Amino acid sequence: MELKNIYFVLILGLSGPILLILSEFFTWFSDYNLIELYVLYTDLQIENSFLYLFPLISGIICLIANVLVIYRLEFRIKSIILSFVGLGFQLLFFIDYISQEIEFINNAGLGLYLGVFGFLLIIINIINVLSTVEDDSGG
Repeated sequence: MELKNIYFVLILGLSGPILLILSEFFTWFSDYNLIELYVLYTDLQIENSFLYLFPLISGIICLIANVLVIYRLEFRIKSIILSFVGLGFQLLFFIDYISQEIEFINNAGLGLYLGVFGFLLIIINIINVLSTVEDDSGG
């Protein structure tokens, strides 16, 4: 792999999960961030409270997956599988949470934009890593 491509994968691979983790600490639709909503809903309805931790969990899983690629290039496919697991958590969060708050979409805060942008960066990183696997095995 070229040195320039390694740095691109490093920056792209780490920026998506970091943005997803940061989105946990910014407001989405209300005046509360997701950590505060988790603490609030833990007292009221515990079965729905863990939903607010999904961006944090998803970001950590995808961050671990990208560290695997940085550690050893042979772990690329395993890191893609881990990234898909993390994206699954985030997709569940998007479907459940945004469908509850769809009427407040015009009041969206910075957390929503960070979450969506981090989600898209993770998908772009998956496509990039998969395309480099194809290039390496073909030559």
